Amino acid sequence: MKSVNMNMKKRAIRAALIGAYLALGCILFVSFRGHTLLIDNRDTETATAPDRITVSVDKGEAVSFFKGDRDRFAVSGSEHTIRIEFGDGRPAFEGTISLPLKDDTYLLSIPRFLNGEPCLEVFKTAPEPPPDEEEALPSDEFMAD
Repeated sequence: MKSVNMNMKKRAIRAALIGAYLALGCILFVSFRGHTLLIDNRDTETATAPDRITVSVDKGEAVSFFKGDRDRFAVSGSEHTIRIEFGDGRPAFEGTISLPLKDDTYLLSIPRFLNGEPCLEVFKTAPEPPPDEEEALPSDEFMAD
């Protein structure tokens, strides 16, 4: 009877450890999920891009932007602080964005971010066009024996 009770305790402890490892794995995945953040300083329909700014993400290295520039930042986690310093003497602007877990690459529009508009969108590259049929299939003249 004691051996049955000990086996149940061992199984319960093992199940609890497996559950704890799974929970820890999920927490680490959410906390350290990597993304590519593209910072875009181009005019939009509703806002004009500032000229000569310096942008830093999460107190990282500051990168200079001119009007029309775009640069890439590798970030991990979901909450990020964006700091924008202006070259014309205006006070610095700092804001926070939240990246969803779903996609890998996001585009942040600086003019929209400064205006308080929705500034984050999923960035997708254009799919490659299908190859031409003439190039994809071998011609009949090489197939004849």
